[in-house]
Amino acid sequence: MKRTKRLLVFAAGMTTLVASLPVAAQTPAHIAAVKSAQGAAYAINQATNGCPVVGTDMLGWPGASIRKCIYRVGPAGNKRTGLVYLLEIKPETIATWIEGSCAKLLPSLPGCFEKVLTCGKLNSGMMFPISGNMLEDMTPNPWQNFFFRNGMTVRMAGQPNGTTTQVPLDRQEALAQLPDTGIERIPSGLTRFWRTRPEQFAAQFPAEGVPAKLDTPAKRQKWLDTARAEILAALNGSTNRLLETWVAVHATTLASPKKCPDDSDP
Repeated sequence: MKRTKRLLVFAAGMTTLVASLPVAAQTPAHIAAVKSAQGAAYAINQATNGCPVVGTDMLGWPGASIRKCIYRVGPAGNKRTGLVYLLEIKPETIATWIEGSCAKLLPSLPGCFEKVLTCGKLNSGMMFPISGNMLEDMTPNPWQNFFFRNGMTVRMAGQPNGTTTQVPLDRQEALAQLPDTGIERIPSGLTRFWRTRPEQFAAQFPAEGVPAKLDTPAKRQKWLDTARAEILAALNGSTNRLLETWVAVHATTLASPKKCPDDSDP
């Protein structure tokens, strides 16, 4: 049986009850699978500070769902420390997103849930960085610094990505707190957990006015705002349109034996 959730719309000081929206049923096995996948979140499981909940709103995100992680990664004798603010998302919520996307877009595909979850884990380690430094184990130069905002890699003012030196923690904190106006570039616009591009979302949801290219400050800000708004809506609803876009764009490859699609795959 499907549960329902009621939405209240506030307009002109009046509250109107909107038709109930279906919320996809969650299976215990799917929730358990998401919990297991979240074990890949190395910024949490290798944290040195316990990743406390911030409690104070930050950059448009609710403080009750933000965890500040200071973590250590790398081989013995060459470890580096990163600082990142992660969005805490319940496994039940992620399970609902995947179930709904599979039911809507690939209803006849066996193993759709498992494949979509695996791709999210491989791409992001099931971490959604709202701001800060995600050190990434890149071949041939492991544990490079990559700075994020609203789930996507960004180029912060005066701080290149891809470096392998230790960035001082106070510098990482200052960059994490930097307003969006301090973002100089958004190289690809790919959002986590999966790899949704702005031009893909724009094609799927043209009414949202998302730019296909992020070549001006206004266009970059629009995509940053949209990514945040979509995730916040998904946290309180039953669907994730960023995920639905990714599934729709790569439906052919997801239905093939290949495990996860490359960005250019159909």
